[in-house]
Order: sequence, then C-alpha cells, then structure tokens
Amino acid sequence: MNKLVAALKTGAGLKDEFIYHMSFDDYKTLPDPYTRTIFTVKEVQENIRRYPNPERPGELFQWDIHGRLFTPATISIPDMAVVMIHGGAVNEYEFIFTPDGPEEYLDLTKTDPEKARVGVAQHIASLGIPVLAISLPGHYSRKPWPPIAERRPEFIIGEIPSDTELKNRLAVYTFRMCTEVVKALVEKNLNEAIFMWGHSTGGEYFYLMEQFGLKNKLIGGLGFGTGMPAWVRKEWDLACAKKSPEERAAPFRNLTDLSRRSPKGYVKSGYVGPNQPWGSAERWFELENHRRPQFKPFLQDIEHSAHDVLLSEIKKISGLPDDDLFITYKSDLNRLRGKKLLHIVGERDKGHWIEGGEKGLEFRREVYAFNRFKPFAEALRLIVVPNLTHYGHVESHNERLANLMVTGFKEYFRQ
Repeated sequence: MNKLVAALKTGAGLKDEFIYHMSFDDYKTLPDPYTRTIFTVKEVQENIRRYPNPERPGELFQWDIHGRLFTPATISIPDMAVVMIHGGAVNEYEFIFTPDGPEEYLDLTKTDPEKARVGVAQHIASLGIPVLAISLPGHYSRKPWPPIAERRPEFIIGEIPSDTELKNRLAVYTFRMCTEVVKALVEKNLNEAIFMWGHSTGGEYFYLMEQFGLKNKLIGGLGFGTGMPAWVRKEWDLACAKKSPEERAAPFRNLTDLSRRSPKGYVKSGYVGPNQPWGSAERWFELENHRRPQFKPFLQDIEHSAHDVLLSEIKKISGLPDDDLFITYKSDLNRLRGKKLLHIVGERDKGHWIEGGEKGLEFRREVYAFNRFKPFAEALRLIVVPNLTHYGHVESHNERLANLMVTGFKEYFRQ
C-alpha cells in the first residue's frame, strides 16, 4: 500500500516515467481506502430525439438511455461521482454484477467484500463514492434477452424494431448521438464533478464530453481497459497492425448490421484468463446471456476502431453531415491540460497491453496513448496488474480494482 501511495503521490517507483508495476499479491491484498457504507440504488432513464425517421417524415428517432444511480449513505469525498460507460455488446450490468456472483445488491458493511462477487459499481458505492452506471441506447432490456441470433436492440426500451427500422437506426448509430444522450442522463442525475470511466469502446466519451458541452466538471481521466481516442488508435494501427486499413475494415462493410458476440470470439480476442472463477467462455455466456445484449452496432465499431476507409459509404447510407460522423477523430487533447490521468491495465489484456509489445514497450497500446497525452496532461499514472484480462473488472478480486480506483481518487487526484 505504501509503495502504491508513494507512486501515486510522488512518482516514486515508476518505470518509464509513468508506469507502476503492481504485484498480484499487492493487488489481492489492497485494503479498503475508506470505511464501507450502505447505498441506495435508483433506476434512471432519459431520451433524446435525433436524426430523421425515413418511415415517418417530419419525425426524429427517439433514443432511450438507461442507468442505475448508486448513492452512498456516507460520502467519502464531497462533490465527486463516477460515471461508468460500458464497451461493446454489454450494458450497465457489467459494472453491477459479475458472471458467477449473485444478481443482488449487497450490504457490504455486513458481507465480506472479497467473497461478495458483486460488480465494481457496488464496491465503489460502498466506499462512499456515488456511481452512475449507464446502458447506451439499444443495449438495455427489462426482459431476459432472446437467443443471440434473434435479439434486437431496444432503442426505445420495451419496443422491438422492425427490419426496416433496425436498418435505418443502425445507419445513424453514431458517437455523436450517444454523446448527446449520455450528456442528458448525466446532467439530469448528477450535480457533482465527475470521473467518466469508459471501458473499451466506452473509453471514447471522456475525451469528447467537454467539447460537446457537458456541464459537469470532468475531474480527470480514470480508466481500466480504456485506451485512446480513435484518431490516436489509427496512428497506432498504422504503426503496429499486421493488416491494411482496408483489410481491417472489411468485416464491417455491411454497415447497417450488428456484431454478435460468441464464446469462440471471446477466446480469439484474448478475453479469457486464469482469474475467471466461472471457468470457460461458454459458461460465461450461459451466465450472462439473459441480461447482456451480446451485440454491438457496426457503426460503433467503425468509428471507434478508426475504419475511416468506409467513410464515403457511411455518408451515402446515413445521409449524415461530416459534423455527425467520426467525432472520435475530433477529440482535442488540449482539454487534458490541468488534468491527471490514472489508467489501470491487465497484463493479459490482449488489445491494450500485449499487442504491439513485440515492437517495444512504447507500442503497447496504453503506453502509446500515454506518450501522446504526455505533452498535455498534468500527470500520468499507468498501473499494470498481472493476471487480469480486458475483463478484469468482473474477474476474481474485482473488489481490489474498486479499491485501487478509489485509492487513486484519495491519494492522487485530490493532491
């Protein structure tokens, strides 16, 4: 604990300017930074209207966003909250429950946090930090999802779109739309200054929200499995990718489609590891299929993964202006000035830590990103944890990931 705090506060023990290598034993025993408290949970929902509905001239599509707001009985740090935004093919439940844990809200003052197997949102809230966990439009349902091949996004919660409506909506499922609806939900439910932790694809939002008018103050950058803006990702791809931009974009040419997840795909993506108590990828899907959408709009993948070779086709099919497309290329790193960033990455995270490493440390994706951020950010800390994959937030000892984040709030961001 003392070594971690010293690294956070003064930079003692950092390697290569901003990297702290944490042992797994230290991770597994990281103590609670604050006394545990009880919390309440409230469902919240908002919507916006954006983009013309071709089937109903004069009408704009409605987009619903859902979330759960966790409010601690005792606040540990005044005027501070965490917003959690999921990555592809999941929803708010990713932060609330774990695959092998109870689908319940636990009193972590009476239950051993190490044995609880609840999500990081519950752990962070029990440490006295308000949390808003978000489901992006189409990713939340109040009912168990049907089989993966049949399920469709509920862009309006409770309504299943027709074939035509689904195609029309997927043509305009942009980060621009999602940014506006995230902003609406956050501003409606939080007055505090915030950290915005986006996992995976959700990592884009931290870099975008200020310039698109979020009223809440962004305190700094918090990440696990988070990464970089798409335009920096494109630079990294050009330096490290083994395929051409056209080859990498080829699977997404059917622009108005969904990427549907599978256990085989999770194995291929390196999402499985030794720290997953549920066992196989197949078992993981069995446990999550009823609440996890397991699909992702192609356009989200395209804009996040920097497949700009498809831009002309996207403009033709969507009919959208340039201002609404690839806003992931428009994030301004000058907005990092005066901000500290704390990212955590698992050593077994294939995309964020392993890939690129064969070319040298500076090409590991999180390191590459931080080197691009270095001229702008006030301070940078990248904590590397053994055994964790891209999904370390639901793996064993995820209560320690919550402790690590809140320790960062206490010892690093508040200086």
